[in-house]
Amino acid sequence: MAIATYTSSTLNRAIQRHSDASAADTLLALTTPTGRAVKLIFVAVKYSAAPTQAGVTVELDSGISAAYDTVLLTGSANAQSTVLIPTRDVIIADTDAIRVTAPAGGAVITSQISIYTEAIE
Repeated sequence: MAIATYTSSTLNRAIQRHSDASAADTLLALTTPTGRAVKLIFVAVKYSAAPTQAGVTVELDSGISAAYDTVLLTGSANAQSTVLIPTRDVIIADTDAIRVTAPAGGAVITSQISIYTEAIE
């Protein structure tokens, strides 16, 4: 599947949605682009039906080294929807990224990931 990026400039805020969808019974991983500091707004992962999977992971992919990658959320096993809404500002440096991994859901089940960020000027 093709990764789609959508930018909205309403209210003078550059909001971006990075999204992708999987084929049936296929792991899906999506990473935000680097090169610009952004604020994480939220992450949403949805399966087409109740999956049989270990749980979605959302992590900070450190630009310093993989040794510093940090898990921000591990979703519940077999959850059809997983959402991360930060309770505080999460600023992602220009060399870092957010990576979301949705394990294969089983049988004919597909998944979709959306990561919403806001550009920092």
